[in-house]
Amino acid sequence: MREQLKLLRELQKIDLTLKKIKEERDRFPKEMKKLDEREHIEKERIQKEREKIESLEKERRQKERNLNTEQEKIKKAEGRMFEVKTNKEYQALLSEVEAIKEATSREEEEILQILEEIDELKRDLLKREKEVTTTLEKIERERKKIQEKMDEDDGLWKEQKERREALSKQVESGLYKLYNTLKEKRQGVGVVNVRDETCQGCFVNVPPQMFIEVQKNNAIIRCPNCNRILYWEGDGKTK
Repeated sequence: MREQLKLLRELQKIDLTLKKIKEERDRFPKEMKKLDEREHIEKERIQKEREKIESLEKERRQKERNLNTEQEKIKKAEGRMFEVKTNKEYQALLSEVEAIKEATSREEEEILQILEEIDELKRDLLKREKEVTTTLEKIERERKKIQEKMDEDDGLWKEQKERREALSKQVESGLYKLYNTLKEKRQGVGVVNVRDETCQGCFVNVPPQMFIEVQKNNAIIRCPNCNRILYWEGDGKTK
């Protein structure tokens, strides 16, 4: 029975490894999705800042076109001053020129304000792009690390599955069935170690005489509380 117990312990280790791999298989896609979302947010933020700058650039260009148009009006109005024949016409034309000049002055001031805002946004964007580049590189490293672990898990899963199949054929059918039943009922753990007279599955003390028998590893002994199969992780000699 010692050999059968040893096989069960090995099966338990394999099943715990497979359980961990399955949990990682379920978790890794979610982690990948979170990384994709972080990457999208970072890129979208940069894109919005670029679009804002582009919008201001368009506004600046439009105002410069308007300014050129107003300046052409001033030149034409000033040219007509030599053609007027009355003081009234001259004063009216002079008022028109002054009004246009005031408008162009406001336009020039607004253009300068836009240029200052653009310069500030570009400085911020440059800084932000460096930060985003660093963040995206970190995301890519995390993504690569997860992918490598997924590939590693795939290889380990196949290896452990093959090992499990080979071991299960060496376990007595009744004992194998009992182990699987306990494993299903006890969160994947059907065989546990006893340490300091305590079952490491439910952490309830086992009777002293039972503990002595468990340390021999010569029989299938089950915890009185959780019903799991107990074993002693030692040389088989009692203390």
